[in-house]
Amino acid sequence: MAGDGENPGGLRREPKQERSRRMVQAIEQAARKIMLEDGAEALTTTSLEWVSGVPKASIYQYFPNLDAIKAEVFRHEIHQHFERWLARLESMQDSMDLGEGLALIVDSALALHSRLIELDAEFYQSHSGYFGIWTSFDNYAERRETGAEILKQFFKRLYPEMSAEELDLRAYTMGRAIEQSSYHILRDNPDYRRQPLLRELMLSMALSFFNSSS
Repeated sequence: MAGDGENPGGLRREPKQERSRRMVQAIEQAARKIMLEDGAEALTTTSLEWVSGVPKASIYQYFPNLDAIKAEVFRHEIHQHFERWLARLESMQDSMDLGEGLALIVDSALALHSRLIELDAEFYQSHSGYFGIWTSFDNYAERRETGAEILKQFFKRLYPEMSAEELDLRAYTMGRAIEQSSYHILRDNPDYRRQPLLRELMLSMALSFFNSSS
């Protein structure tokens, strides 16, 4: 069950019945537990069978290789993280100031990348590990648009004098800069996630998109 390196793949087939969905969930949860507690190198079909209680034959029915299982763990982690961030954003959008809003964006990005590195730094650093999974979330586009719309209204509240076109450009460019910078910096230097200075620099960069004059 060797990893294929370039393409993490995914489920061989989507589970249709409740029993099958529980089985896939058990595999994913067991994989996460092994990766966090014993390290990604401890993830094998034997350890998965032991921790999940799912026979190897059934694991192979749904996952072609270990990278596909890691990809499922990453997908679930990204999904859960985004939902938590979106819920917090929705609860704070009417009361937070610019500094709080930018901190929420920066802290969320750094926390997600740090979590994925803790799960499996090598898989994260591969192109397919984080980047490939995040960009393949086509079915999650609506939720991302919800988050983008909330941020748009947040910045509009803070900068009512700014045109919609200018505000959209500033907000979009800032968001992409945070997203891409977090990924590329921590992919190249995972240990930087432990340095408080990284957060300070990211916050300064985010703030610069709104401090500059047009």
